[in-house]
Amino acid sequence: MRHLFVLLGVLSAAAACQTPGYDYAARAAPNYAEALNYTDVGVGRFRGPAGDVAEAEFQALIDNTRLEGAPWFTVIDPGRPQGIYEGEVLIAGFNRETSFKRERRCDKYKGLFDCERHVVIEMRCPKDIVDVTVSATLVDFHTGRAVFTSTQGGATEREDCYDVAEYPDTDQSTGPFGEVIREPLPQWDAPIGMIADAVAAAIPGFRRDIAPYMTTLRAEIVEKPLVPEEAGDPRFAAAVKATRRGEYIGACAQWQELATAYPKAPGILHNLAACTEARGDLAGAHLLYAQAAEIARGIPLLKDKDAQPIFDALGRISQGRYENSLIDQVQNPRRY
Repeated sequence: MRHLFVLLGVLSAAAACQTPGYDYAARAAPNYAEALNYTDVGVGRFRGPAGDVAEAEFQALIDNTRLEGAPWFTVIDPGRPQGIYEGEVLIAGFNRETSFKRERRCDKYKGLFDCERHVVIEMRCPKDIVDVTVSATLVDFHTGRAVFTSTQGGATEREDCYDVAEYPDTDQSTGPFGEVIREPLPQWDAPIGMIADAVAAAIPGFRRDIAPYMTTLRAEIVEKPLVPEEAGDPRFAAAVKATRRGEYIGACAQWQELATAYPKAPGILHNLAACTEARGDLAGAHLLYAQAAEIARGIPLLKDKDAQPIFDALGRISQGRYENSLIDQVQNPRRY
């Protein structure tokens, strides 16, 4: 299997509240795994207000879906695709929030940029908000079976302010004042232009439903020594500090040296596995994580919470390898 992960340059320095580790780009399967079986898809009808906008935006989403720079979807026969995405647009809400504010303005000028008299203007600012939900169903073209249905939400807002009163300027405070008035409006009165904008805002949410995507993962290290060998070697603490500073190359070199010196130290093996994972060698990382987990399980007094990162990493790498094998089967079907 080719390497699936790309290290994101020098690792990010971990924030104080974040476990240090190595950030890298990774492929991930779509939220609906069955979508992987449909790489030749089209767009059917989307019912409801601004349904034509949903159709156009969804088609654009399909046309622009890429994985590692390459198009994911391939049109083989436009008249007989593997699947069709069709759906519905519903207005989830149409609301108005009215706020109030005061603003100081010049009422009379002596000359350019020279104001002789100021006034305070009171304004009323109604903001209309439209919320929609867009549901999309992948339908198998040949059987008519609904493969999966996903729903995403979108919203748009529009605010208009207009003057309602004018006062002499007596150095009174300006800016917002009073309480915001919130009121529901009849959904059928929602402007079609705002509905269309909300629909367009919802469609990008389907990206992770319909195809694999790139994401950022963190291979976390074990900071606390788990066995005496790790606690007694100052290189362990030095490598943790180097990781926190973002010194990827130096830290990983230290973990490699420590693993050679202490091949049965679970924390060291785990941290070397994190480096291996971030470099893209998932099989090698999986083996190291498994070795670390087996050793940790055999240490009677080792606290579960201290060893938990090892077991979590083993589960993550297993899932990652599985998801990427599914993606590889689509990209290289002859190898499977």
